[in-house]
This record gives sequence, structure tokens and C-alpha cells, in this order.
Amino acid sequence: MKPRINIGFQNGVIGAVTPLDTGCFGFISSAVAVTDGFQLETAYQLKSMRDVADLKLTDTIDNHRLFKALSEFFAEAGQGSEVWVYGMPKTDKVSDWFTPDSGVTPAENLLNAAQGKIRGLFTINDSSVAPTVSAGMDADVLVAAGKAQTLVDAYTAARYTPFFVILEGYAFDGDKVALSGLLSQSYNSVGVLIGDTETRTGTTASKGAAVGVLAGRLAAYPVRVNPGKVRNGSLAAQQIYIVDTPAENYDTEALYDKGFITFTTHQSRSGYYVMDASMACPVDDDYHYITHRRTINEAFRNTYDALLDFLMDEVPVNNDGSIQAVYAKTVESAVVRKLALAMGEDLSTNPEDPKDTGAKCFVDPAQNIISTSRMEVVVSVRPFGTNRWIDVLLGFDINND
Repeated sequence: MKPRINIGFQNGVIGAVTPLDTGCFGFISSAVAVTDGFQLETAYQLKSMRDVADLKLTDTIDNHRLFKALSEFFAEAGQGSEVWVYGMPKTDKVSDWFTPDSGVTPAENLLNAAQGKIRGLFTINDSSVAPTVSAGMDADVLVAAGKAQTLVDAYTAARYTPFFVILEGYAFDGDKVALSGLLSQSYNSVGVLIGDTETRTGTTASKGAAVGVLAGRLAAYPVRVNPGKVRNGSLAAQQIYIVDTPAENYDTEALYDKGFITFTTHQSRSGYYVMDASMACPVDDDYHYITHRRTINEAFRNTYDALLDFLMDEVPVNNDGSIQAVYAKTVESAVVRKLALAMGEDLSTNPEDPKDTGAKCFVDPAQNIISTSRMEVVVSVRPFGTNRWIDVLLGFDINND
């Protein structure tokens, strides 16, 4: 069942937002090089549509989908938001972008160029390779999802800069019954989006999805904020379709129930909204929802940064080789302080307890650092919950008391 609210409330649309480091994303796109401008397999940092124009990227047949995604990103996130772009030949499939070539994937080239700043990768498929539709969409989507998850895991282990990946449900044929579900997959850093601002049979004949819209909404708000939060107002996009059907006339709840990210409308509210944002994994996975994935990724980055100061440090020990309690507490405090300062309002805290930061760190002083040279640290953070379902009991009360 899709997230919904059964009783109206006042609209509190929030205005412009300050660009956030946590909203720095990357687009990998099928594209064509532009003379004296945008080139393939080259990373570009963009902060406005003026930067797009400086690359001589315009709304041409060759680069329409990339230009569209960038336009929709900045319309949603605002000028000044940072995005990185990397073009790939149209002879490639999306799965090729996550396939190592001489040990390095094309996606890694973009990640490396941004030096760890990128928190999410969004793919824009405009390949000249005809899709092979199987179970409702291009079979390459799930191939790419598996390879993308492998890259996330390997890159995170090597570079300590976790990220997520959003793929398009490319060439979705509109058959919600035949569509392969994602809840049985194990890709908790990968999501698949269905729904676009253009139709399948229109002038542009879109087979992809509005990744620029989703990326822009995510970039505009902190990691704790669900992109479907109604109080933040509707999306800038004026129309969203599922294949050729307006989203409000399609059973997008069926797509959501199968684990896809998609769009919706809400009664008494104008415009379109992101329904929710799930990763391609079971619902009981801790990181099924993108808010939890983004939160834990930031906690990972900041925990690493805090503990790096203690790597190869000399550790005072007791007679049995165990860690002196004062040192253990020093490590714990450094991690909690870093998480509290860096993540702040993105962690859920108890307002009645001024000492509650939403983060905990424990270093057991009993561990023998002399014999192992290994210090085990346990870190936990408290995420926010989300009102996905609100149940209301409404009736009359004739008592005046």
C-alpha cells in the first residue's frame, strides 16, 4: 500500500534552500561530444545552467536527455547546487558504465574526479543499443544494478566515501503485472526510478525516467528528509507520465509495492510528488529507504574522519595489555562529537536530554591492544522515522465538557 494521508492539513511550502554538501550528486549519461565544448569520458563540475551553456550543451537531438536532466535538476534544487557530469558513448549500455576496464569502471572515473564529494550517482540512458525488454523493462537494468552495488561496496571499502546509485527503469513497457519486483534483490545502495516528464510516443520518445527531478529534490534537503515529504511542496515538474499515461491516471502504487521509486499525486494538493524512495532490497533491510541509506552513509564518512586521527596512534595500556579507560573515552568522545557537529539535525535526539546527540560510540577498554594491535569500536546513530501511513479515527463528540 502506498504512503498516504487520509485527512488534510495546511500546506507549508518551504522556499529556497542553501546547497548542501550531502546533496552533491553525479550524472553519468549517454551523450555526444560537442565541438570546442562538452567531451565524453571527461568529468565536469556544474553549479548552474550557465555552466551548462559554457560547455555548449544545448537541447539538441544528440544530448536532449542529458540537457533535460540538468535543466530539471537545477529547477528543483536551485542554481548553485553542485552536480558532476560524465558523458559516455551511445554505443555503451548502462551496465558497461559499472564494468571494470583495466581495473577501473567509468563510474569510478567520475567519483575519483570529484574526490569523494559525490553522494549519489544517477544514470541517464540514451543508448543506441536497442533494449531487450524482459519482465517489463530493459533486462540490462538489473544487470547494471548488481554491478553498481558491487562498485559501491568495493569503492566504499577502498575510499571510505559511500554513495548510492539511482538507475532508470529503462524501457518499462507499462505492464505492472509483468514487471519484475525489486524487493527480493540485495542491492541496498541502488534504486530504480520509473516515471518521466515526457511521454514514450511523444516527439522525444522517452524510454527513461526523470532522474533530474529526483536528484534535484534530494539535493535541496538534508539527508533525513524524505523526497516525498508533502509539506515541502510539489515538484517543479508540470507533468509526469508513466509511459504515455499521466501519473495520476496510472496505478503507481503497484510500482511502489514492487520496490520502485516513482511519482504520485495527493488529493487536495496540486502538482506531483515523489511517492517514496526505496532501494532494491527487502523492506526489512535497515537501508531499504533512501533516507536511512543517506543517513548511514554520512555517519560512515564522519566516523572514518574522526577515527583517522587515532590510526597508528600510541595507546596507553594497563598491566594486562588492555586499553586505559581514559583513552577509550577520548576515542568515544571524538567520534560522538564529530557526528554531532557534522550531522546535527540529521540525527534524532531527545529534546529533554541535552546530552543526547543521537550518536553513540563504545570502545571496550578490556580489549588487549598489545597482543592484537586492533581496537574494536562500536558506533550507532539514531535516524528519524517517517509518517508513511497515518490512521485517523474521526467522529462526532456531542459533549461540551
